[in-house]
Amino acid sequence: MLRFTARLSKKPGFADYLLAAGLVVLAVVIRAAFDLITPGAGPFVLLFPALVIGGVFFGTGPAAAAAAAGGVVSAVLVLGQPLLTWPPFNAAQLDLLLFVPACAIVLWATASLRRAASLAAAAEARLVEVFRQIPGAAAILEAPDGRLLLRSAQSDSVLGHAAGRVRQSGDLDTYGGIHDDGQPYAADDYPIVRALKTGEIVRGEKLLYRRADRLVDLEVHAGPVRDLNGTVVAAVGMAFDVSERLAAERQLQESEARQRAVAERLHAAIDAGSLGLWEVDLATQRVRLDATFAAMLGLPAESVEMPRAELQRFVQPGDRARAAAVLDQAIAEGGIYCDELHMRTEQRAERWFVTRGRVLTDMQQVVGVVSDLTERRQREDALRAALEAREVLMREADHRIKNSLQMVVSLLSLQRTRVADPDAKHALGAAISRVEAIANAHLALQRSPDLRSIEIDRMLADLCDRVGSLNPAVTLCCEARVELSMDADQAIPLGLLASEVLTNALRHAYAPGVAGAVTLTTCAAGGMLEMTIADAGAGMPATPVRRGLGTTLIAALARQIGATVDTRSGPGAGTTVCVRLKLPAATGAPPGPVSDTIAAKPA
Repeated sequence: MLRFTARLSKKPGFADYLLAAGLVVLAVVIRAAFDLITPGAGPFVLLFPALVIGGVFFGTGPAAAAAAAGGVVSAVLVLGQPLLTWPPFNAAQLDLLLFVPACAIVLWATASLRRAASLAAAAEARLVEVFRQIPGAAAILEAPDGRLLLRSAQSDSVLGHAAGRVRQSGDLDTYGGIHDDGQPYAADDYPIVRALKTGEIVRGEKLLYRRADRLVDLEVHAGPVRDLNGTVVAAVGMAFDVSERLAAERQLQESEARQRAVAERLHAAIDAGSLGLWEVDLATQRVRLDATFAAMLGLPAESVEMPRAELQRFVQPGDRARAAAVLDQAIAEGGIYCDELHMRTEQRAERWFVTRGRVLTDMQQVVGVVSDLTERRQREDALRAALEAREVLMREADHRIKNSLQMVVSLLSLQRTRVADPDAKHALGAAISRVEAIANAHLALQRSPDLRSIEIDRMLADLCDRVGSLNPAVTLCCEARVELSMDADQAIPLGLLASEVLTNALRHAYAPGVAGAVTLTTCAAGGMLEMTIADAGAGMPATPVRRGLGTTLIAALARQIGATVDTRSGPGAGTTVCVRLKLPAATGAPPGPVSDTIAAKPA
């Protein structure tokens, strides 16, 4: 059909004129032969078929030229008389006159036929080209034997076969279709063959296909082509490689499944944490609250949307300006938003909320979560009140302890005045000094802000002021300049230890009535506190004497706080006692072992 229509639409050439002329010559010769057999036949009866054939196959121009020449020859040779006589016309002359308009009509008809054929050829060529450009494997099989009429240009690349391998439907059994059970397709299993033989219409059938290089997933469509009587005359089939699409769909499904799982876990975590969700549309300044947040505000437990200004009415009046400024600053900076809000619910109940969010600049949104911390704030307030009450009680207890210790000192002092034995007086005096040292430590503890730590320099200065009256002839100089706070568990034993050493120095370093000096200094370096008590008195005897209660007490106190006590003394050379203590706050480690290098004079 395409070759025929292409011949009709071809522009006439010189050869076409010769062929048309030859056709007319043949018609004239046959007419002359007919004249011998059947005289009286029309002289132009055979020129009209020649004119039609020439006009259809060789063109209107060649047919017209040949018909004109043939008409003249027929008129001269066949009629054998003048072309026109007047009057009247005879039958032959009338045939000649009618020949010209008849030729015009025939040539117009052939020209119209050629134009229609040309248009049909162009349309058919376009359809064929469109079919060939289908982005997949496409084919047309002709009934009844399944001969391949047409295939698309992409068939080879999709199916991976060389052109010309399939000439009819029976050749399809060499292709690579695979059933679900792994069996290969027979020729009649393919959708296009089913459409050709049974008239079945196939839409989107999935087909696993084995190419020479790999397995691909095909999506197949097929359908019959019927004539006016409904008889199947052909079948059209198309197959598209959807491997990448199916892989993308599988990845998308897996991604959606992961996202759903993440969303479910997120919602479970949000529900478990009693968190509400909110978001602010910066373009419209509208706020969307989820059901949980709405319920927190005393609204119906469903998602609500309201202007941002409407949400502000839930914030306590005194907190509105600050809360709006915090959110506006986060929006301007495009970062994290965090705030605590004192709000009032729809039922006028006061609640505390903590909210955190992030500004999504690209999406013009702020999204975040909110949780109700009212109960936590109430617990914190109750705990704070309890701590304050405890602190008051602790200070009251320390005050009572200090008063009790002062009463003990008064009683011991009263008892000392009534005792005549010098040893008893000395023992009561030592007891009074120790009780006063404990009272002084408790006084320093009472002055501390947290009732746990004591300022060492202040405690030692107060201690020096108190014990300095034991020997008015001796000057006690306190040079405690280390501004350091120490836990009471270490500070109190350190103060008692310093009291024992100072008491010994004031009573025994110098003879009664002899002027002298005792110096207390402190320094801190390398995570160690060093306290030195030195005098320039008589010193200790070369031969150690027995341990007294004071020496035993000093050793016990040093062992308690993990300190080392180093005593350097000699006859007439004075005495220096150096106490070294590791500071846990500086070293982060518990105190080290105690050095038992204590050689003190008897108490």
